[in-house]
Amino acid sequence: MAIAEMRKVLFVGEREIKDELVKKLGEAGIFQPVPLGKEKTYQFLKTPEIETNSLQDALTKLESAINFLSRFEEKGFDLGFFPTKIMVNPEEFSQWIKNFKWEDTCNKCSSIETEIEKIKEELSSLKEEYTSLLPWRKISFPLSKLKISKYLDFQLGIIPSEMKNLLTKLIKNKPIYFLTLDEAGRKAYILALFLKEERPTVDKIFQEVRGEKVKLKEDIAPATRMKEIRENSTNLEERKKKALNKAKSLSKEKTKLMVFYDYFYSMLEERKAHSNMGISRYTFVLEGWIKEEDMPQLKKILKDFPRVETIIKKPAGKEKSKAPVALTNRKIFKPFELVTELYGLPRYIEIDPTPFLAPFFALFLAFCLTDGGYGIVLAIASFIIPRKIQVGEGGKKLFSMLFVSGLVTIAIGTVTGGIFGIQLQDLPPSLAPLKKLALFNPIEQPMIFLAIALAIGVIHLLAGIAIEMSDNLRRKNIVAAFLDQFTWILLIIGLLLIAAPFGKGFISGEGTSGSSKGIPLTLSSSQLAPLWKSMPSYSKVGALFVIGGIITLFLFSGRRSKNIGKRLAKGAYEIYGIIQILADVLSYSRLLALGLATSVIATVVNTIAGMAGGIPILGPVAFIFILILGHIGNILINTLSGFIHTARLQFVEFFTKFYEGGGRKFEPLRREGKYTIIKESLR
Repeated sequence: MAIAEMRKVLFVGEREIKDELVKKLGEAGIFQPVPLGKEKTYQFLKTPEIETNSLQDALTKLESAINFLSRFEEKGFDLGFFPTKIMVNPEEFSQWIKNFKWEDTCNKCSSIETEIEKIKEELSSLKEEYTSLLPWRKISFPLSKLKISKYLDFQLGIIPSEMKNLLTKLIKNKPIYFLTLDEAGRKAYILALFLKEERPTVDKIFQEVRGEKVKLKEDIAPATRMKEIRENSTNLEERKKKALNKAKSLSKEKTKLMVFYDYFYSMLEERKAHSNMGISRYTFVLEGWIKEEDMPQLKKILKDFPRVETIIKKPAGKEKSKAPVALTNRKIFKPFELVTELYGLPRYIEIDPTPFLAPFFALFLAFCLTDGGYGIVLAIASFIIPRKIQVGEGGKKLFSMLFVSGLVTIAIGTVTGGIFGIQLQDLPPSLAPLKKLALFNPIEQPMIFLAIALAIGVIHLLAGIAIEMSDNLRRKNIVAAFLDQFTWILLIIGLLLIAAPFGKGFISGEGTSGSSKGIPLTLSSSQLAPLWKSMPSYSKVGALFVIGGIITLFLFSGRRSKNIGKRLAKGAYEIYGIIQILADVLSYSRLLALGLATSVIATVVNTIAGMAGGIPILGPVAFIFILILGHIGNILINTLSGFIHTARLQFVEFFTKFYEGGGRKFEPLRREGKYTIIKESLR
């Protein structure tokens, strides 16, 4: 299995050395603590009271400051898909922990952030006020002057533009004067002057024209206030600029804050490890998991703790289902763990699907691209990008996986005779040896491509069933291995043997009805005997496989039920699964669709570029521009699409045959935080 062997470890020692032991285990990064079980043996032990509030408060402050400073640092180019960690020298780490005043920096960040937010609020308020005054900018005097007279009154308002004519009619022959100050957005902004006794009349007119009354400050002219707002906004922008510059200069301390965050985070994890302990007056008990391959390192650590007794045991029974999972695949399969993790880790008692899905994943993605030139670009880009750009561990796995897939795509593209949409058969005679490498053209011979895709799909499904069979044999579940999985393998092989005579006609597109050697497709009772005689011997063997498989499934699929009716019903339902198998096989036709799409688009790009190349003067530039952008876009789109559909074939068609998932990841206590990695801890 590609799942690391785990061991359950129980430490028992003197209470005063527990802190040092946890610290050493955290530095080694090999031990995952777990809460003590509820065995009677541990009932005399108490759970220590651990204070974590101060650490959590510190982490909250640090994270807030880090997020704030992240907005102002100069960032290098990265893809942004995967989180990256900063590597720190041990000397720098120790010096910063001793000398750097992180609280002062956090307080400065908080103060600057508060100042910036306050300025933003003030600017937003001034902008809103300025916008509201804009229609009244023609009023160059305080409105309070209109109230000097004890007879005169005024009203500001907004009415729909289409009501201006009605307004004119309503005030005709009345001691009321309306002045239009502005008109925008089908609205008219007006100032009404009238005698105070006309207030009821004015209110009624406003109702009739669907007007909206407006109130402004009367002690200052709108035009004057707008000038003040502009001046205040300019001052605030200057203050904001200074605050942003402070934040930008402070952003150089971000790495130190990250170091402190991870330092406190490690301390918090250590304290949480203490909370999993059981302690008495003089002793402590700590339990957890460790990988079997790390046992020598553990023994080396324990040499410094002679007063600690250790009990190590291999998980068995129910304990196996609780064991955490760590994947330990070979280097070539390691990148494909990313696909497994997207679905979910296997349980400890399961088989890791990564080594089995890896070749199929690379092959399927290559089928989706189906172009040797695209494979070359994908392989080169996947090799260079992780070495030039920080992509994190997840990104390295992704690009390693794409690199392998790119190499396979080169092979598939050569077989299908396509390089950047150019068919090998169209190459000049001087390159004749390359033409011999192309076996078929997927655009001209799509049925061959479809047959290959479906054949690989059948192999993929059989592999999934065979893995489940192997797992049952490993668990000594021999009955299920032969009555369930082996029966399905025989049944599928039988169907293939029966269908084999039709394959040649299917691939050539001629069918079988017109062939003198064909098998009649009608299955009436009078033709069963001739049909049987016309079948080749291997198809007859296949028919026996199918009949035997159907009978076995019908009789034994529901063997766990004591009710004969339920058993037979379960068997009938299992036989119906043949339809699902056929549907699963047809799902692999998506490889044909995506492969053809890539080839056709590549050809179209070349055609358009060739047409553009005939344009006078700009033709060569347009030719190169269209070729580069067109092919790069085709690679990106179809690689993404191919990745999604290839993953779908793994998750839906392959994993459902043998894989459950739901495992818990092995997460050892280690001095590796959210943001940084100490270089000496890299292994």
